[in-house]
Order: sequence, then structure tokens, then C-alpha cells
Amino acid sequence: MPPVTRCIAAIVPAIILTLSACGGGGSGPDTAPPAVSATSPADAATDVSRATVVTASFDEDILATSVDAGSFSLQDGTGTVAGTVIFDATDNIATFVPAQQLGLLRDYTATLTSAITDLSGNALAGDYTWSFTTRDNAWFAAQIIDSDPGNAYDPEIALDANGNAIAVWRQWGGSGYDVWANRYVPAIGWGSAGLVEKSDTGSAASPVIGVDTTGNALAVWAQSDGTRDNIWANRYTVGGGWATPVLIETDDTGSASKPRLAVDAAGNAVAVWYQWDGLRTNIWANLYTAGAGWGTAALIETDDTGYALEPQVAVDPAGNALAVWRQADGVRWNVWANRYTAGVGWGAPVAIETGNGGAGYPQVAIDPSGNAIAVWDQWDGAAFSIWANRFTPAGGWGTAELIESDNSGPASAAQVAVDDTGDALAVWIQSDGMRDNVWSNRFSPAAGWGTAALIESDDTGDARHARVAVDSAGNGLAVWDQGGGTVANVMVNRYSAAGGWGVAAALENDNAGDALHPQVAVDPAGNALAVWQQSDGIHQNILANRFR
Repeated sequence: MPPVTRCIAAIVPAIILTLSACGGGGSGPDTAPPAVSATSPADAATDVSRATVVTASFDEDILATSVDAGSFSLQDGTGTVAGTVIFDATDNIATFVPAQQLGLLRDYTATLTSAITDLSGNALAGDYTWSFTTRDNAWFAAQIIDSDPGNAYDPEIALDANGNAIAVWRQWGGSGYDVWANRYVPAIGWGSAGLVEKSDTGSAASPVIGVDTTGNALAVWAQSDGTRDNIWANRYTVGGGWATPVLIETDDTGSASKPRLAVDAAGNAVAVWYQWDGLRTNIWANLYTAGAGWGTAALIETDDTGYALEPQVAVDPAGNALAVWRQADGVRWNVWANRYTAGVGWGAPVAIETGNGGAGYPQVAIDPSGNAIAVWDQWDGAAFSIWANRFTPAGGWGTAELIESDNSGPASAAQVAVDDTGDALAVWIQSDGMRDNVWSNRFSPAAGWGTAALIESDDTGDARHARVAVDSAGNGLAVWDQGGGTVANVMVNRYSAAGGWGVAAALENDNAGDALHPQVAVDPAGNALAVWQQSDGIHQNILANRFR
């Protein structure tokens, strides 16, 4: 054997032995589990954009088919969020794209399960989760939404499921008050104000508005014919505008007043009002059926002991409705209710409180399952207090209960709103012996009512006309007008389902004249619009501000 060959032959075994001693020519099988190296949003992040996508990066190559809707999900407090899962095999990034914008002020938890593996089949060591909280909306600048030179008063507003809105109000037309309206579209803003009705016979009063899920609307109001007040209505259709007003009650015995309206998801509606019969006032109702129009007005209470006044009504998505009102029995005022069952009709009126003191001015709100909360003020022998009762379709009305216990001054003008799960927020005006303040309490089906809390702390003057609205997740907005300074201003406070009430703030800063009678409406996603009447020093205008 040549010398070189003998040398190579001697070296090769030595190399092989050396490699064997070091573990051979490789590192052996891969048994290490993959790990998450980064997430977006980061764990515990707050003020996250509602338009965010959720991503997770891995520290090694991942088997693409193991990343799907079963192994990567996003949850909020109500369940799993709909969305699409995408995996980038080049950069090893998994992305969850929500099907729609995330909710406001909502806690979300993302989960990666151990079904995710690397290319060698190693799974995540365990389920990996992280959480974040989305941002809140913000108020914009207030703007005038009426365009007629006459004084305008008493605005009302309603929003559909997509954030489109219609506001209505009464406005002086030279010989009487007419009903006007304006429509808001999120991508465009407010349009031009237009007449809903104009009659030279007599003035219109108390306009109310309701919308269905697609933005079609109904307006109802009281209007004088020169002899008495009657109840009228008009319908708005998207793309078609306002139709011709129609009379929805024909009892000419006496005047009809203060209509209220509730519209269900399909555009069916219930209108209620009180009407004089020559001896007393009674509660009447009429039903609107989408595609067919208004029916015949009907009496929904038959107790002729005393007057019945101030009806309110709420309707669930299936068209079942609850009406509440106050009624005198010859000794005191009581709170009564009646239920309308879709396809069946009205039931029998029932008293929903049994207190010894006079009760009045009830309000009612209903959740998507037909559960409802009614609130009212009632004399307890020392002061007026705020009471509530709950209705369930299975059990009917429960037992009335006190929801505030501060007897330093009277409490009145309660309002209530409910979210998709039946949680409720109530607000009311309460005196501390020196001034009127705004208070609130919260109800949950699991825990009942909480403890009443003061939600404004401006002691320069009285707070009045509090209103409340909530989104589908239970976040709320309360608005009111407050005096004490040079002029009255519209104020707002924000309720977070996760954190409670915030700090009250001014919703408008124009001090040319009083800002009064605010109303607020919220869509399911938490976008809101507030409207109110305000003097510019010359006449009254209707103003609006949006929360997006």
C-alpha cells in the first residue's frame, strides 16, 4: 500500500471514532415543544383598537395544518368571537381576523391549544392564553341639526343596529308647532332637517321615534285638530324617505296625549298613550304591522276607579311588548302593567307594586329574551324613593323592591336600560336636601340590585332630566342637564361593565344659552348619539354629538 493511502486509512477510523464520541454526525431527534415568542396585542394590553387583528409568533417552524379555528380562538364575556384564522408558514405567525369590529371596553382572551405542533410533531407544552381590553369611544364636537328659524324643542332619537339614527323634535312653524326630523349615517354624518308633518289646523306635540334593525322608522306624536289632540304617525323607509302622516286613533270623545312608541327588530311597533273619555283618562294602544300598517286603537286597561296616565312601552325582538302606567284607585296612585304577546294580543292589566304610598312615572326596558325591568318613584311615608320590579316570560312580575335608601331628599324621574343578557342600569334624580343630583344602580339577573351610587359631583346647581342607554355588552351612558353656572349645560358620564362609572364631563361647551332635555341612544356595538335643545341667545336649536 502506498504511504499516502496508508496514512488516509489510518486517519479515517480516528475521525469516525472522534465523531462517535461526540454523538455522531447529528443532534438526534427533535423533542423540544414549540413556544410562543410574541403576541399582538400584548398580554394585559389596554386601549386596544377595535379594528385590531390578533397574532401570535412562534420560535420555530410550525405545522401549518395544525393552526386553525379549532386551535386558535378568541373569546369575550359572552362566548367565542367569530373570525378567520390565517397562518404564515414563512414567518411562523398565526393571525386571527375577527369577523367584525371588536366591542368597546371589552375584555378578550386569545387561546392557542396544544393541538398546534412543530414540523417534528411536538405540541405546545399546554394551552397558551393572553388577554387584552379594547378602547373606548370618544365624543366629537356638538353641531346644530335643525335648519328652520323657528324655536325647536323636545328632541328624541333612536339608532338601528348599524349606527344609523333618526332624531325628531317639535318646531315652531309660524302658526303652530310641526314635527321635524333629521337622519344620521355613520359614513356621512347628519343630513338636512325635513318636515315629518305640517298641519295648519293645530300644533303637534310629544314626538317620539323608533327604528328597526335595518333603519326603517316610525314617528308618533299628538296633534290638535282645533278641538282636541289626536295621535298621528308617519313611517320612514331607507331610500324612500317619509310617507304621509296617518291618524292612528279615532276616538273623538276627548284629547289623546303623550304617546310612546316601541319598534321591534322586524319593524312591527306598539304605540301607547292616555286619552280622556269625558270622565277620566285611560290607556290606549295601537299596533303597527310591517307591510300591513296600523291596526285599530284599543283600550288596554278597564279600571274606571281613577285616572290612568303616563304610559311607557318596550318591545322585545320577537314583538312581545310590555306597557306600564300610573293609575289612581281613589286613594293613591299605583303602577300597573299589561303584556302584549305577538300573535295573541293584550293580556289583563296587573298591579306591579303594593306599597301604601303613591307611586308614579314608571319606565320599562326589555332584553332580547323578553325579560323586563320597570322602575318608578314612590312615597314611603318620609320621602319619594325609587322602586323596581322584574318581569320574566316564565314567571310574570316579581316583587317590587327598593333600589335606593337615601332619605335626605326625594328621588324621582327614574330611567332604566337593559343589555342583551338582562343586566340593567337605572338612573334618577335625587335631592341631598340642598340640590338635585344624579344617582344610579345596577341590576344583574344573578345578583339582583347593587348599591346606589352618586354619578355626578357638581354641587353648583341642580341636575335634571337624566337619561340612560346601554350597548349589548352592558356599557352605558347617562346624560342630564345641570344648572348652577351662567347657563345650564348637558353633562355625560360613562359606565364600563368592567369598571363602573367614570367622571362626569360636559358634553357641550357653548354658554350662549341653556342646554336642556338631553336624550341618548346607543347601538349594539356601543356607538352613541346624544341630542338636546339649546338656546343661542336668540332662539332654541336642536344639537347633537356623536360617540364613536
